[in-house]
Amino acid sequence: MDPQDDLEYKRNVRSMSFVLAAIVITIFAAIFISPYLNPSHYAFQRTVSVESPYGFELALDLNSTSLSGNGRIAITAWINNTSAQIENITSANSWGLDRNSLWTRLCTPGWPLGFGIMQGHYTSENYTEGRLFDVPRPAFACPYSPLPDYFLLAPHASRALASTNGTAESWDLRVELIVSCCNLGPLSAGVYTVVAADEWGDVVLTNFQVS
Repeated sequence: MDPQDDLEYKRNVRSMSFVLAAIVITIFAAIFISPYLNPSHYAFQRTVSVESPYGFELALDLNSTSLSGNGRIAITAWINNTSAQIENITSANSWGLDRNSLWTRLCTPGWPLGFGIMQGHYTSENYTEGRLFDVPRPAFACPYSPLPDYFLLAPHASRALASTNGTAESWDLRVELIVSCCNLGPLSAGVYTVVAADEWGDVVLTNFQVS
């Protein structure tokens, strides 16, 4: 090999080594260092829903996915009949979360849905590992009322007739709450998860960020 060609070859090998080393360092920095300098930004959804096999959807809505520690966030969960006909849904007790740990309609036994809040970023894969905030309880005892036997869901609506021992009562199947310093205390910075559940085992969730 010509000495000049050999020298050029060695230069090319050396340059390629530097390029490969730079690529390895860049990948290492992106994996191990970048999260500390530029924490991951989650893209949270304000409105989410899940289809139930019973012909309705369980929906959850936040008026914001970002707030300050002393801010306020409005949370709404509801059941919506997605069909064009009346759905007759038999009552069940297959909650995906502890019903006693959920915000639901006060003094209305048999209310079929509610939601809870937990600190941390949870998904549908691991939400059962989170701890729901305690729900304030009324100081008075709610009067006894029998549980509904079934619900007649109006077409394309959250309205339903709750039938109890042959007596029907009109219910709007939604739960609403404005979360603020008055019911949870100032929230520390971080990510929180809101989980909605119904008595037929449907669960849907989303998240918000406190700065």
